[in-house]
Amino acid sequence: MGAESAAPAVETDTAMLMREPGGKRCRGVAGVAVRALIDLLDESAHDGAVTMDVVRRIANAVLSARGPLSEYYANWESGCDSAFTLRRIERQRTDFIGRIITQPFATLLDDPDSGIERKNLAQFFAAVRMIIGEEPFEKLRTRANEAAERHRTPECMVAWEDFYRDFDVLNIFETVAVAIARSFRRFEPRKDWFLIIMNSSPSSVSTASNAFIPKKAEDKLTREFNEAQMSRLLLALFSEFRLEAFTPERKAAFMERWGSEPEKVFGPLFVSLLSMAPVGS
Repeated sequence: MGAESAAPAVETDTAMLMREPGGKRCRGVAGVAVRALIDLLDESAHDGAVTMDVVRRIANAVLSARGPLSEYYANWESGCDSAFTLRRIERQRTDFIGRIITQPFATLLDDPDSGIERKNLAQFFAAVRMIIGEEPFEKLRTRANEAAERHRTPECMVAWEDFYRDFDVLNIFETVAVAIARSFRRFEPRKDWFLIIMNSSPSSVSTASNAFIPKKAEDKLTREFNEAQMSRLLLALFSEFRLEAFTPERKAAFMERWGSEPEKVFGPLFVSLLSMAPVGS
């Protein structure tokens, strides 16, 4: 009987993000209730007829149903709550360049053994901004936000897979990666600068992309973000720029854009980062 159909599993986040417009979820819930009502009316009919008193009694029973139908309602209510929460969060997003920059090492943020935590992101973004420069960074931010708008679904969500494949998003990330890699040409002073930034509150260090201002020795002893974490973070950030990742066509396009071979831009940095990595990592 329709009222005893199995309760569905709650939709995944991805399914909810991409569901069709037009109240599909509510239609689905109403459809199950209506079909249950029709089944019960069919069973109660005599010669194809049902009195209004019987209709009201069965409708009230369906509205106050327990068991499988009640469980069905509860599951859909939970799914709707999750969907509305996700939609509210997505609509509050106004800055998408951070998503572009962190995407290559996003898995590290969910790995408690990586040593890379979300609390490190604010200082990492500050370092990136100083390396790139305020005005160029704001231009990249604007382009990232425009790309997000191009990939809005009818429900105002962002289709993330399409967003990350967007040609301009790929170009934004490459621009950031090249700027960071080139800033590490003088590796040791840049490494010290980077670690100072990563272990500082925004107000405790005043510096620019080419200014290396050391902290006091006693301050360095309290640092939490260390060389091993720096190596792990940057190796993940630059993973798609390893030499084996370049096809001849991609390498030619890279050289045309940046006037240099990828191995010259990233090669020395990979060597230095690998030398900092813990043994066996």
